[in-house]
Parts: sequence; structure tokens; C-alpha cells
Amino acid sequence: MNDGDRRPANLLPAMNDFVDEARSRVAHLLRMANTDDDRIRAQIIEYADSTPEPPVISRGAGIVTTGCARCRRTAWRQHDCEGPMWVCGTCGHVEPITLRCPQCDLDMIPPRVGAPDRWECPGCERVASTVP
Repeated sequence: MNDGDRRPANLLPAMNDFVDEARSRVAHLLRMANTDDDRIRAQIIEYADSTPEPPVISRGAGIVTTGCARCRRTAWRQHDCEGPMWVCGTCGHVEPITLRCPQCDLDMIPPRVGAPDRWECPGCERVASTVP
């Protein structure tokens, strides 16, 4: 038992889980690099400070990026109830992702949130994906 908590110690969350969640992106990158070289550590810190935080990985799609049409920085693929979109991590520009059927020339129906990247044509049997 722990002081102040009546649950056995093996039922409490591991302190390392909380510590790991609280670590910054820089701390994670430095830990992965596993180097004492001050020059490399400074480069990692500069990289982390100059790039946007990646979004939470969506189920089934992973992390997908492209260049922002407005500022040319990194845009992350996100998905909400209206469908997939590009969201720039720097300027906040949002651009919907659309696919056109090469056979029917119709806008394809995007996948549901959390579903695999499988677009369907409303006019024929064609399917497509935005992830190579």
C-alpha cells in the first residue's frame, strides 16, 4: 500500500508513464539521439524549435504531410466529420482534400473518420487512396 492511497502499489500507474507523457518533444528527440555531442544536441533543439509539433496519429492513416499551399511549410493530414483536410502547422491554413474519379469526373466520397483511406466514386465502382 502507498501512503495516501488505499490501492496496492501494483495497481497504481507507473511513475515512468506520467514522466514520459510530460516530457517535451525536444526531450524525446534528445533521448532518441542518445548523444553527448553539444553540436548535434544544438541542431536537434534548433530543428524542434523551428518545426511544428506533429498531430496525434490518426487511426489507420498514420502521419501524412505535404507542403502548405500558402506558406510552403508543413501541413498535416487531419480528418473530421466533413472529411480529410490539410492543416498547416505554421500558418493554420486549412485545405480540404478531394479526389475526382478519372472515369466519371465526379468528386469521390471520402472515407469515414477512423476508416482506412478508401475513397469511393458515387457514379461507378472505382475506389482510390490518397496514401501511396
